[in-house]
Amino acid sequence: MSRSTSRKFALLLALVIIAATPLLAADAAAGKTIFDKRCKMCHAADGSGNQGMAKALGTTIQNLGSPEVQKMSDADIKMIITKGKGKMKPVSGLSDADIDNVIAHVRTFKK
Repeated sequence: MSRSTSRKFALLLALVIIAATPLLAADAAAGKTIFDKRCKMCHAADGSGNQGMAKALGTTIQNLGSPEVQKMSDADIKMIITKGKGKMKPVSGLSDADIDNVIAHVRTFKK
């Protein structure tokens, strides 16, 4: 392959990757649907935390829009969802894509 052909191929490959990236991105709207079904009871619709549930469990529920939560990496949030934290049990039955979508929705709570 000539140098010119290699450059054209590399440029074409880069363009394909850039064009495909939105297709691979997490979907916050799909994440909201899952959040509403699986998370809202404890975390509230706006991510602020259901204080009645927190009191019943004898714990605090951190605001998902807080800087402390929002500065966490997606991998850290995924770990909490899949492994649990404190009194929060692991969430089962979600695919990796579902979890990525929930995380994208949680990112919409950023203050």
